[in-house]
Amino acid sequence: MAEKVIDIIKELGVSVIVGDFDNPGYYVPECNAIWIDEKLDECQHDVVLLHELGHAAKHKNEIELYNATMTMKLKMECGANRFMISYLFHRYIKYTGEEPYTVNYLEFMRQNDIPLRDEELVKEVIAEY
Repeated sequence: MAEKVIDIIKELGVSVIVGDFDNPGYYVPECNAIWIDEKLDECQHDVVLLHELGHAAKHKNEIELYNATMTMKLKMECGANRFMISYLFHRYIKYTGEEPYTVNYLEFMRQNDIPLRDEELVKEVIAEY
């Protein structure tokens, strides 16, 4: 796990529990804790952890809003994905040394196990970088 991710966890005061779960990961704001399934490989673990940290950073006190409507839930899921993709893209640029405008976004998605449903979000993050 990258040092910066550890710093985010400490800054948010989030507990991370890894175990045998039926879901890849989830954030419980009442406990300020993230549960991550131990069966994930390292890349999947990082993606899920960053997504759930996005919820912790942006939606900690908004559980009622999250559960209020499907539209709000989807909006918050998109926000958590944006948090995750932004972190991964920053790390990608740092380690590859590429200019953001030269990045093959599909290769970036493949290397970071980002599903195709997030293609437009990836393009937005890259364009805003």
